[in-house]
Amino acid sequence: MKPILPQQLKLFALVLLSVVFSAIVLPVRAQQAAADLVSLTAIPPRLGEDGKLKLKPGEKAQIDLRVRNSSNKVVVVKSSAIDFIVDEDGKTPVPLEGAAETNNRWSLASWLTVAPSQNTLQPNESGSISVVIDVPHDALPGGHYAMVVHQPTTGALEEIAGSATGINQRVGTLLYVIVDGPINEAAFIRDFSFTDFMEFGPVPFSFVVENESDVHIRPQMNIDIYNLFGRKVTTIQPTTKNIFPYESRSFSGQWEQIWGTGPYTARLTMSFGDHGAVVIARTSFWLLPVKLVIALIALIGILIIAFISIRRHIIHRRTDQSARIQELETQVEEMREQR
Repeated sequence: MKPILPQQLKLFALVLLSVVFSAIVLPVRAQQAAADLVSLTAIPPRLGEDGKLKLKPGEKAQIDLRVRNSSNKVVVVKSSAIDFIVDEDGKTPVPLEGAAETNNRWSLASWLTVAPSQNTLQPNESGSISVVIDVPHDALPGGHYAMVVHQPTTGALEEIAGSATGINQRVGTLLYVIVDGPINEAAFIRDFSFTDFMEFGPVPFSFVVENESDVHIRPQMNIDIYNLFGRKVTTIQPTTKNIFPYESRSFSGQWEQIWGTGPYTARLTMSFGDHGAVVIARTSFWLLPVKLVIALIALIGILIIAFISIRRHIIHRRTDQSARIQELETQVEEMREQR
């Protein structure tokens, strides 16, 4: 008959096995997973967003990009071009493939030739990539957008914040190409507002810019704030952002003023495009410490009442003293007459 281990001994053995598994097996798996990670950096993350990558229909141009292997192992990297659109947040690139790519009004990928399409990179080595842009003769004027993406053939891609634009385990460079010609440029400001009433700052503001142009815009914006008497008290410069064609982006910020003295008017001036188009929006708001003002008014009222009371008391005393003096003078005069 086999001996039966006590229940406590069985429990101890189970706990011991769990500890051994956690201490040996899990770290080994974690090390293997870390070893499989690949770190790639696309240089530069964006090209042409300043509007300088402008070509005519039928024109060709070549640009040079780089991809860097920041891993500690040899990596084979495949490079290719793909069209993209932006997500609802106005900034996240969404790749287009298949029919969606073919029907894209802003397509650019089919005009690009990427060479070499594959690089073998040693640890911490950078590879050069040439991209030829061949604009068709019938290309529509306006903005055309694509991403030159880089993807390792093996291993998972490690994300590095700010190193490149990433989509679906790929990193790449966003290309902004403008085809010269008659380009419609139109944009609008919507929902420009400050918080209607605040006693103390900072005062938040927000607005939305809608781009109805055939090309992306990067508007320059100033918010001038005027007081009750029409005098400008400050200027705020919101951080600019790229806005793709027929997309909108939200902007927000705050006026850092802490104390205010009443109603204010804010004027938002936005300029954009090659022709310097200007759009203006206005709104108004209050920045006033109402409770403090009420307390000051109450204090002033109390001081006025106290002053009036004291003044009346002094006048009353003077009147009483004058009457008493007159009475004494009358008595003295009567005494003289009696003599």
